[in-house]
Amino acid sequence: MLAIAKSARSSHERELVNWSLAETGGHMQVLGVGREGDIATQAQIDIDVTASGPTNGALGFRKGLRVNGIKRSAIDFVGNLNIVFFEADDLEIIHGSPGRRRRYLDILISQSNPAYLKSLQRYGQVVTQRNQLLRRIRDGLSEENELAFWDERFAYEGARVTDSRRRAVDGLNEHAVPAHSELSHGDDLELAYRPRITASSTDQPNVGLMTTEMIEQEMKRTLHGLRRREIAQGISVIGPHRDDLDIRLNDNPAGSFASRGQARTIALSLKLAEAVFVTRSTGRTPVLALDDILSELDPERRQLVLEAATRHEQVLLTATETGIVPSDFLESADVYTVMNGRVTQDAIANGSKND
Repeated sequence: MLAIAKSARSSHERELVNWSLAETGGHMQVLGVGREGDIATQAQIDIDVTASGPTNGALGFRKGLRVNGIKRSAIDFVGNLNIVFFEADDLEIIHGSPGRRRRYLDILISQSNPAYLKSLQRYGQVVTQRNQLLRRIRDGLSEENELAFWDERFAYEGARVTDSRRRAVDGLNEHAVPAHSELSHGDDLELAYRPRITASSTDQPNVGLMTTEMIEQEMKRTLHGLRRREIAQGISVIGPHRDDLDIRLNDNPAGSFASRGQARTIALSLKLAEAVFVTRSTGRTPVLALDDILSELDPERRQLVLEAATRHEQVLLTATETGIVPSDFLESADVYTVMNGRVTQDAIANGSKND
């Protein structure tokens, strides 16, 4: 939450409120401090809940964001603390929908480039307004010439989102491919960005050879040719909201052919590459948070994963049992047990506990 201003697991933040707080009302806070050299950054999320009323059952919910005590918008909050987070649901990057892979890219880029998040939000607003206008034109309530303004905005913002995603995938390829090869004993991973800037879903120009302005002009030409189709369907049929990230394992689509263990290895490789990408983009070292990464991996691969993870400056690793973590790693770690809502520090690290 402190990295992206919202929960990574819940689509509706009201789901974070427990039942007792919903019934009585109250305040909850998430706060963390990051340090990079001599610079400390405090990120804080405050949520005030008004108890649901006896008549309509509505839950009052107000969220405030602060950085070093100063109120910030969500756009200005994201990226002040950098955290690369792995969880079991990240396997959906491989097996899930294109929207899940777009979300992965958007979170990655937003943590390292605040301007991207602004462009992405503006693009989303343009798509919404343009789609409404397309439907109004189809229903005879607006004129076709009203699209000119929204076409300009659509191509301008869409080109910037497309170019940022292309650059991000290039960066991921540079680091994810060798990381995956190391973790998998030589399996071949390939990442390819699949933008939608022309009408064909299979024959897209190579955006790697195009400037942002060239992408913008190509999108404008495509929109002009798609006018009748878009009005009939009432939707924008090209643009970054239809992009995908193609992930291939040994030259086969990973979503169809990768086992859960292979998908977990791919997802971890992406996260390790993400950490390097964020570091190079911001000059700050992110925290690497790995939630239950070792389950479903054989002992040899667990060892490889831990060796790769511990090359990073700060790693938070969760496991359901200490026995799954090799003893040599436990001896050099600070170990905490979470049970029944209580956190206690164990003595494994200094050798007084061996289980």
